Amino acid sequence: MQRWGSEPACPRCGALDVYKMESATEEGRANFRWRCRACKRMYTIRTGTVMEESRLPLRAWCFTLWSACASKKGVSALQISRECEISYKSALFLMKRVRFAMATDHDSPPKLSGTVEVDETYVGGRPRFPRKRGTIGGPSKVSKKEVVFAMVERGGNARAMHLPGLKGARLKDRIRANVDPTARIMTDESQPYRGIGKSFDGGHHTVNHRLHEYARGDVTTNTIEGFFSLLKRGIIGTFHHVSAEHLHRYVAEFEFRYNARKISDGERVALLVRQSEGKRLTYDDATSHLGSL
Repeated sequence: MQRWGSEPACPRCGALDVYKMESATEEGRANFRWRCRACKRMYTIRTGTVMEESRLPLRAWCFTLWSACASKKGVSALQISRECEISYKSALFLMKRVRFAMATDHDSPPKLSGTVEVDETYVGGRPRFPRKRGTIGGPSKVSKKEVVFAMVERGGNARAMHLPGLKGARLKDRIRANVDPTARIMTDESQPYRGIGKSFDGGHHTVNHRLHEYARGDVTTNTIEGFFSLLKRGIIGTFHHVSAEHLHRYVAEFEFRYNARKISDGERVALLVRQSEGKRLTYDDATSHLGSL
């Protein structure tokens, strides 16, 4: 119902002339198979979505979709493993596919408009055992932090992404690609944003955090700071450890929940089910990167 509405269409050819296959056995009826009279092919509600070719029971998928949408700061693969009674390896791949379904295309319209706050934050760990200079072994190596860049429309949606390396020209290109030219841009005093106001009718307005200035009238970046606080609380409190190569998946998860914050949990799950259509993440693609923050 959430995927097709009242008319279950064929996910391969789009035909509506389909019928539900019946079976004499209970196991066959549990598969919920359909057949298309146009292309003569068989399919299920999983076909053409991130759930395709999954051997996990549908109840595990339903519980995971609900948990990922209803938990404000996310749900860990270990929690899914315990609740669904599946292996951690299966739960980890399951969550990767759910996050893949949550990801949106930043190049698609509509662009952010009105007052848009722009900022970046750094995600990563600190040395567990820092050494002082002059001690055996010398100073410990500082962990490299990763850049998460985001734009938030006040009262509207956010667009966030993992950007390895921070360069002014690259950030400005991202802003121009995702924000309508009529918008007002709000940032802090960081050097990479200088000159961006020339591309927008509303200009570029800044607050100086170094001087402990956090608001000047309606000029502030508090909205985007709130978005980053959800991301960091989720990473620290729920996931604890996030690999650099998969950081973009976690960022997409928090972006999805933020953009759907004004609807109920059930509506958010239905939105994710519809958004998962046409997406596929294989096990090789999900595990092809290794690394850690």
